[in-house]
Amino acid sequence: MGKGMKRGLMFALAGGIGLLGGGCGTPAEQEQNRLVARTDFRTPDNMLPPKILGRRFWNHLPYLPPQSSQVKAMEKHVSNEPMVRDAALVYHVSDLLAAGGDGLAVNGEKLLRLQPVPGVPFMIASSAGRPPFRVMEDFRVEKGLYENWKREHPNFMGFWAGSEWDNQYTTCLNSEDAEAFARKFHCSDTAVKRMHGILARARNDKDSATDGLRACYDALRRYYFDDPEKMIFLRAAWCLDHYALEWGAGMVVLETTDTGPYRHQPSLFYTRGAARQYGKPWQWYIATFYNGYNSKGKWSVNNEPNGLGTTSRDEPYQEEHSGPACGMSVSLSRRDKYLAYFAGASFVQHEDWPRAYCQRQEGNPGEWVLAPHGESLKEWYAFTQRHPDRGTSYAPVALLLPFNQGMPNHGGRPWSRFKEERPDTMIDAFMYTVAPFTQDLKKGKEGCLANGEFGDGYDVLVPDPPSGPIRLDTLLDYKVAILLGKCDIQAPLAARLMDYVRKGGTLVVNSRQTGGCFPQGFTGVIPSGKSVPVEGRVFPAGDAAVELGQPYDYEPVELAGAKPFWRDEKGGILASVNAFGRGRVVLTTVDFMLPRAATGFCASTTAKAPLVELLMRRIVREVLPVGVKGDIEYGLNKVPDGWWVYLINNKGVTKFTETAETLEPSATAAVTVSLRGLRVSSARELRGDVPLAIDRERNAITVEVPPGEIRVVKVTAE
Repeated sequence: MGKGMKRGLMFALAGGIGLLGGGCGTPAEQEQNRLVARTDFRTPDNMLPPKILGRRFWNHLPYLPPQSSQVKAMEKHVSNEPMVRDAALVYHVSDLLAAGGDGLAVNGEKLLRLQPVPGVPFMIASSAGRPPFRVMEDFRVEKGLYENWKREHPNFMGFWAGSEWDNQYTTCLNSEDAEAFARKFHCSDTAVKRMHGILARARNDKDSATDGLRACYDALRRYYFDDPEKMIFLRAAWCLDHYALEWGAGMVVLETTDTGPYRHQPSLFYTRGAARQYGKPWQWYIATFYNGYNSKGKWSVNNEPNGLGTTSRDEPYQEEHSGPACGMSVSLSRRDKYLAYFAGASFVQHEDWPRAYCQRQEGNPGEWVLAPHGESLKEWYAFTQRHPDRGTSYAPVALLLPFNQGMPNHGGRPWSRFKEERPDTMIDAFMYTVAPFTQDLKKGKEGCLANGEFGDGYDVLVPDPPSGPIRLDTLLDYKVAILLGKCDIQAPLAARLMDYVRKGGTLVVNSRQTGGCFPQGFTGVIPSGKSVPVEGRVFPAGDAAVELGQPYDYEPVELAGAKPFWRDEKGGILASVNAFGRGRVVLTTVDFMLPRAATGFCASTTAKAPLVELLMRRIVREVLPVGVKGDIEYGLNKVPDGWWVYLINNKGVTKFTETAETLEPSATAAVTVSLRGLRVSSARELRGDVPLAIDRERNAITVEVPPGEIRVVKVTAE
């Protein structure tokens, strides 16, 4: 047992946390109807953000030369603000070519021109690998100069080797004119020829698409001195984090913006999960662009905040609209910043610094002061400094997805190319349940973050990477693991999942995913191999019956040690629970937990997955030490002396692409935090630094969260 596990269990046994997960009934009834085997709420030490130059968190800004006009304009009112003065830095180097005009000689001597600020982490952004096909040349890479330079700069975090490599790869993968795209970014004849060969193979299936991305990674690795630990991969809408880390990269970066059906919470689940699976730091990069509708109902792209001037250009592929009120809302940017901090990002960077964050001082335009986005940045950073120990972001549920999925954060077709099949729709059903779709751009509802019943406690892991089955220690960091999508479970992975359950984990698996890979004693049922209709309502053990509203089919099974958990009106077993070792196997028998005529969940405000809701409602109730009731986004952080419960209200904000946001007070959320088995000495709201009353009779706290706002409830254990 690891040190983190011991400490978590000792805390539970000492009475800091009630051992039962909540719900109704007596303890015996609760235990009989539980899905989740473990009753602790531990957070392992390895889930803490790693220390980087002595700190677990850094604000991150682009480097500006001291002699630049921007720095001089900010000198009096901005430059000495802590979020600027103490920031990690990113420098820009166009490429790593040697001097002398030889376009194929790479040695990194341009790095010698940099004079990095000592004592703070720094990264280097380079356009050389954008798109990644650009480096598919016969470069001659000499490492000596680079290795000497790296030794002299121990605060060097790495190169942004893949900058938006996701959309640049998928754009070419799905374009009939990939060559024009590549030529736009100055790819050579050799690079274009090699790109065509890679794409011709990559367009065959998901495995081939994954292999094509690997070819891009390998080319980037060769260019960046074959030093994978110093390669950083930034992605936007396609969640490719696990690929970069599986292949050896040192860090991944989650970019968020406000473009179409952008979904920030699922993106977070992928990036944080990948970083935890591979033991690497991660960064959240906040872009404030907004592609949506303006107040006149016209679609408008490339809108960004600009406190220092205005632009308006509508030429195709060169659109740009900037100004003080343009772009993402201040409140959405602030909510992202807080969520990044709570979730455990090691770095948070802000695109378009300083023009999105500064404005000219009234009466003295030569001096810059903070604009609304800048004031929001200042307030957020001050919070991080008042509360530097954010503890561990609590994610007790692992969502296990196939390695080759190529998942967009908005769901749909794998790699945005291949036909969406029922296993793919199953993934969307879960993602759109835990993070509902709330966007309505025509009405100015950005919808990138969503309130929801089920919280933010999820990490996406890949159990089947090419390097072999996911490590057992990694799986055991999670109380529950849910298999999603089309799983090709071979014997080594089956053995690993069985070990996970044997040692106390709870595995949720669908009968369509088992494929005969598990023995009968593990699932506790005898499958029939047939498919029959679900009859009427679903009756879950210990909960009220549920109407499905659509036809569903399931595989009848015969119990062989498992206990029924869901039945239909004729007694058909729709889910069972089997004890195995110290853990449990939850087998669902409804075909991928979807209706017979599943139509998908992407960009939809109406599609529901009632069986997924039923499952997640029970799991969340059992894996969280508190209950949260109200129309709110929420999550938990385990801190040394108790818990933080963050509450984010994403409703009541209206923002068009070119107008300032407006707030609707009636959307204020009334939230109750039930403390369940926690014994709490005090409660405090941390942003406002005010005490909160504890209703001792109900053992609960009530908090109001205005639209677009954040509240952080700290409960201190006795």
